Amino acid sequence: MTRTSVVQREATLAAGAAASLAAALVWLGPPGSDLAEHAYQRTLFLNDGFALWNNFWYAGRYSFVTYSTLYYPLAALLGIRLLAVATVSTAALAFAVVVSRQWGPTARWSSRTFAVVWSGIVFSAAFPFALGAALALLSIWALQARRSWRFAVLAALTLAASPLAFLLLTLLLAGFGISRWQERRALLVPALTIAAFGLVEVALWRAFPGPGQYPFSWQELLAALVFCTLGIALSWRVEKAGPLWWMYVVYLFAVLAAFAIPSAVGENVLRIRYAAIPLAVLTLSLRRWRPLPVALGVLALAVTWNVTPPLFGYLHARSDPATHRAYWTPAIGFLRGHLSPSYRVEVVDTTGHWAAAYLAEAHIPIARGGYRQDDFPQNELLYDDPLGSKAYGAWLRRLGVRYVVLTSAPADYSARAEAALLRSGRSGLWRVFETPQLTIFAVPRPQPILTGPAPGRVVQLTATRVLLDLPRAGDYRLAVRFSPYWQAPGACLIRREDGMTTVSATRPGRVQLSFHVGAASALATVVVGARDRICND
Repeated sequence: MTRTSVVQREATLAAGAAASLAAALVWLGPPGSDLAEHAYQRTLFLNDGFALWNNFWYAGRYSFVTYSTLYYPLAALLGIRLLAVATVSTAALAFAVVVSRQWGPTARWSSRTFAVVWSGIVFSAAFPFALGAALALLSIWALQARRSWRFAVLAALTLAASPLAFLLLTLLLAGFGISRWQERRALLVPALTIAAFGLVEVALWRAFPGPGQYPFSWQELLAALVFCTLGIALSWRVEKAGPLWWMYVVYLFAVLAAFAIPSAVGENVLRIRYAAIPLAVLTLSLRRWRPLPVALGVLALAVTWNVTPPLFGYLHARSDPATHRAYWTPAIGFLRGHLSPSYRVEVVDTTGHWAAAYLAEAHIPIARGGYRQDDFPQNELLYDDPLGSKAYGAWLRRLGVRYVVLTSAPADYSARAEAALLRSGRSGLWRVFETPQLTIFAVPRPQPILTGPAPGRVVQLTATRVLLDLPRAGDYRLAVRFSPYWQAPGACLIRREDGMTTVSATRPGRVQLSFHVGAASALATVVVGARDRICND
């Protein structure tokens, strides 16, 4: 049997196994821990198209453009489940081809374990990243075949699917490129391609700046350091393991940088852990599993690091009753009858974050949402334990919250202190509605989203528009995040220190804020930076 046929057999085996397992998990298993966010974003795309702003989460945030511009159109076309199976299967196919071409038969158990463990990403529902990872592996395959244009297209699609996957692709290619420095002339074009697309991503972050940061705990840092250190030690001076050694080294520095420099990446840089087992198997196979006791110990550590996230995702999803729409129906009914557009709602976050899907789909603006990086620094207070009632009340009023929903579902770790405060009776909030599954509290003396020299009101709030009624001229605080792409004819919009918006009106009447991104305004933001003041005649 020729080497090509061996590679084809291994790749087909891996793709088939991954597809079968992923299909079983997607259709028979519980929903993944991040599924609510993607389900809502898909609905948002179906209803509003490629809208780049969403007022129903986090007092307003950029959508799609800084997270994934490719995944949600594909999910709208194919459905989340079918796309997940296709993505996992494609990744397994490409991984098998890449490692087989690089290391031959030695890599077969690495590709086989990848087909199994990569399917576990279904329990996290990190589907945009999974799509990006599949495209990244396809791009490496194209690079191995010296197909420069195909590599460039696939690298661009990787970036469009998941900037995080593109970052990991860059790190992998950096490690492999350093190990083949003697071939630097052949690697120049791919390096320039990656650099060019990296500049595109920098431009996007300049055009659509976000203040959010993803947390990175020292416990997770320690686990990543152990993984990298063991990988470096076990691949040192091992025949054919040079690319892996450099990959571990480059990844180690990236992890330290992500921990030291707060950013929206944060702990997300550890997504490579979903492939920790196949990477460990590959490294140990290259050194022929010697010494065996050490190899088995390292494999056990890799199994623990790899399996923990999908296992926790599975256990949390099984114990979360809030995954069903009917669970939220009583709360939605009450809020539709009592909530005016001048206020938003806080939902004590659950492990599955399903309020971010069902309430937002009902056009009920909530103070939080589905992406943890948007919590910091705006909602960082909720991570404090214990949570003080005065600080909590001030936070609710600052965001224009009128009602707080507390459910019987398991609370997210960021909401446990909040849930404990509400259940203690010391929060100062009033119970106004109760079912066996949930309780709704009213905030005493609530502060509306719009405040100013006279009691104005929000007439209407949609995903990309805010209609205000201003009884007199003056400066009003609008608890909606400022963006340089807001347009408000007849008023000036000014960024506040807390990131919200001041509406400065020279005359009373109605003012409409509409979100619109033009080529000229986006280019100006990239070149000069985001404006802090916008005046429309």
